[in-house]
Amino acid sequence: GDFIMGSDSDFENEQPKRTVFLKTFYIDAFEVTNAEYKKFVDATNRPVPYVNAFWAEPFNWRNSSYPPGKADHPVVLVSWHDAAAYAKWAGKRLPTEAEWEKAARGIDGRAWPWGNFWNINNCNIRESFINMTQPVHLFESGKSPYGCYNMAGNAMEWVNDWYWETYYAHAPQKNPTGPPSGTFKVARGGAWDSNVNLYVRSGYRHYLRPEEKKATVGFRCAKDVDIKQ
Repeated sequence: GDFIMGSDSDFENEQPKRTVFLKTFYIDAFEVTNAEYKKFVDATNRPVPYVNAFWAEPFNWRNSSYPPGKADHPVVLVSWHDAAAYAKWAGKRLPTEAEWEKAARGIDGRAWPWGNFWNINNCNIRESFINMTQPVHLFESGKSPYGCYNMAGNAMEWVNDWYWETYYAHAPQKNPTGPPSGTFKVARGGAWDSNVNLYVRSGYRHYLRPEEKKATVGFRCAKDVDIKQ
């Protein structure tokens, strides 16, 4: 069905606000966790999440395993390529940008997954003063209308689409899948270090090079629905 995508904010890459139709799809209620990603690493021998930098130390995997006590935290330090490979291995895929946004904000164009009024207790961002990822099942009060957790804060999430600043102005009204090519991939949702609520709005668009690995970026998966008529 239809939902309101984009906004009339000062960020031109979110304009125009418009009605978009999406076919039915599944999306994970939770971000992919370290424990889930370890099963993928063990099965495929893919390199573990690791970046040789001081800022990455609390998140780096050692001896083929995630940091102690973080089994149910979202996996981070994964590139877009890592996320797409995991999704394929799991029999799923990365959501499109439009799918992610609908799952986050419902059909009414709300600012945050829980509504239009800011509440710091509904998410994990810099002003929460946690300064770290949190278990993916926390912040139930911040769930989206479709029951998705942590679509504002905790870990920013890779989606499938290439990023074009003006894509919304040219995108199809039905089932947009993003530009055919690009330099950057889109990430959505803000993270544990996002410094104001503005950057965890459901309409805010982040973008990164697909090979980048950040302590703030993870992902969740989606899947097509095979509807028999």
